[in-house]
Amino acid sequence: MAEPQEGPLLRTPSEQGSVGQPRGGSNKQALKVAGLTVLAAVLIAGQAFTAYMMYSQKDRLNSLESHSARLEELGRRATVVRSPMKMALPMNSLPLFLDESTTGDKKASTPAPKKELSRCLQEAAGLVEIQLPDFRPRCDENGDYAAQQCWDLAKKCWCVDKSGAILQDTMVDGPAQCG
Repeated sequence: MAEPQEGPLLRTPSEQGSVGQPRGGSNKQALKVAGLTVLAAVLIAGQAFTAYMMYSQKDRLNSLESHSARLEELGRRATVVRSPMKMALPMNSLPLFLDESTTGDKKASTPAPKKELSRCLQEAAGLVEIQLPDFRPRCDENGDYAAQQCWDLAKKCWCVDKSGAILQDTMVDGPAQCG
């Protein structure tokens, strides 16, 4: 009798070679197939995630599109020529901008010589920079500094001389008593 064989009856083509050949080719091919499969799975998963995010953010995307269209429409409207806007002027600088010929006095047809503005009037009109923000000095009818000056932002008042120099120890909260 013949002795029983202890191996598979059929062998794969890679196993059918001679007995001394190494069988490493199938492992390399299996690794390549596995790598390509994983890569394809990652690409498909990425596309699926992108589609899901686009679908879940559809409302926000629509909102952004409508805002963008609105901004474009406003941009087109802005190029249309509009009438100039009136600018607000501080009331204490109003006499500086009034035309003297419209006050009702029609004395002479020759223009009055322009006099130079005093330092107080220049500061009140904003023509000269002042160290206190939002402060405009009050001037009397001669263009000198009024005796009492107040900074409304800090609710402080003080006394000054005609040249605007602060009198010592006169700064108080509220109105100052200037003699």
